[in-house]
Amino acid sequence: MTFSGRLVGLGFPRRTVVSLASVLVLVTLAGTAEVVTRGRIADRIATAAAKRLGTRPAVGLGATPVLWQLARGAFADVELTADDVAARHLTGLRVDAHLRQVRRSRKGGTVGSSTVTVDICSASLVAGASAGPAESVVVPDPAHGRLVVHIGRAGALAVAVTPVLDGLTIRVTPGRPTFAGRPLPDALAKKVTARAGRTVPLSDLPLELAPRRLQVTDDGLRLTLSGGRAAFDA
Repeated sequence: MTFSGRLVGLGFPRRTVVSLASVLVLVTLAGTAEVVTRGRIADRIATAAAKRLGTRPAVGLGATPVLWQLARGAFADVELTADDVAARHLTGLRVDAHLRQVRRSRKGGTVGSSTVTVDICSASLVAGASAGPAESVVVPDPAHGRLVVHIGRAGALAVAVTPVLDGLTIRVTPGRPTFAGRPLPDALAKKVTARAGRTVPLSDLPLELAPRRLQVTDDGLRLTLSGGRAAFDA
């Protein structure tokens, strides 16, 4: 016996049973359409983002039903998370981006605002220092807002560097280098620190993003960026 037949058998009017069955069918179809549409849109966004990130991100479209967002013509909050991203001579980056009020157009689309967090681990910092020593280890020191670079097999030579966000540039300022815990002589210290200081420009970023905060974490560095209304290409 079918579900509707059981309800009729329990004394429900046939018209009521038919109406209830129709509602259940519509709910099931709507749920299926939501799942399929959400998957297809997330796949398209991931494919487009992979071209910029160099790896395929996971895509979240928020708790609001996608069918409702499509009807409104905008996605309230699109989240992209990806590991092993490559950018600005660095690899192995972890990116978590939130794009709000995303609207599509024939040429691409627009975002109302965006927030991006980039985590750079110690290994990525070492790999990105192409001009640095082949054998070096970076140890984060969050309590003092610095990174301690140990050079050589034993790591006896150490240089503490302090990364600071200066407008659209990250400036890395070295402190006094030490060998086995003792400060190096002035002449030798100058030679070492001359190679340790550097600047990293953060201009011309996509979605008109601008750096807002840079902090030393237990794993390396965390850069937070944000932007307002901006256009993007398809």
